[in-house]
Amino acid sequence: MQPIRFDGTFEAWRLQARHCLLAGLAPSEVVWLDATTDQTELFSAATDLPPTEPAGSLRIPRELPALLQLAARFRSEDRWSLLYRVLWRASRGDRCAMLAGDRDGSLLQRRVKAVQRELHHLHAFVRFRPLGEPAEHFVAWHEPAHDVLDLAIEHFANRMGGTPWMIATPQAAALWNGRQAALISPCPPTWQALARTTADPDEALWQTYYRSVFNPARVNREALLKGLPARFWKDLPEGTAICELLIDARNGDRRTGQAAALVGRAGRRIGREAPGVASSRPGISASGSPDRRH
Repeated sequence: MQPIRFDGTFEAWRLQARHCLLAGLAPSEVVWLDATTDQTELFSAATDLPPTEPAGSLRIPRELPALLQLAARFRSEDRWSLLYRVLWRASRGDRCAMLAGDRDGSLLQRRVKAVQRELHHLHAFVRFRPLGEPAEHFVAWHEPAHDVLDLAIEHFANRMGGTPWMIATPQAAALWNGRQAALISPCPPTWQALARTTADPDEALWQTYYRSVFNPARVNREALLKGLPARFWKDLPEGTAICELLIDARNGDRRTGQAAALVGRAGRRIGREAPGVASSRPGISASGSPDRRH
């Protein structure tokens, strides 16, 4: 079995995978060791592949590299071995390896969708907090399940314009100074602490707004958890309110939850016409039915 060491990036893996394919190494003959792999004594004597790449050419489906690059962002111990298995089969003419009906292809497609969904979550659930007064810089803390932080930099640069910001995660930090972006990995512990502890002066306003638009009669817990997974609640200003409102809805507020908000509202008097008295409104007869005049 051939241990392959690389720095954990997709580009480095792609170069090593090409080398392995040209050397005829089957997936069962390769063990991928990236920067996060626990290199036990079994692989303590691991050697790199020869520096000279074997001669030959490879042909793979045009759409496969993009799928592999996205799936490589899925955090899993077997991420690189799956990619090589799919690449090995596809390079030998087996296009089923990348299709949802295939065992490997199904896993590949599910991981691509999971990465895309995680990027959407990052766009939707990052909450910037002002750093200092006046607010000239903003910081945010986020815990993505997969490696998607660098994909979101352009989105937030366009959203925030020339305002500097930083998004810190347990793995890396993305920074924007108003003109240039940078991705720092690993994220320094001091930056993580700064992003996690910076207070939002408008957090109470966020909670008030969320409570005012929450309708307990229309609670669908499954749909809520699908659109807003519970793992993000602790980092959202409305997160504590969500828990309380769900509990209240379960305990009876589905019927009475809006009553407290309505009790204090001023009413409006509505006039009622006596029976037999002709209506003063044009086009309405005393019986309440529209006049039919020709």
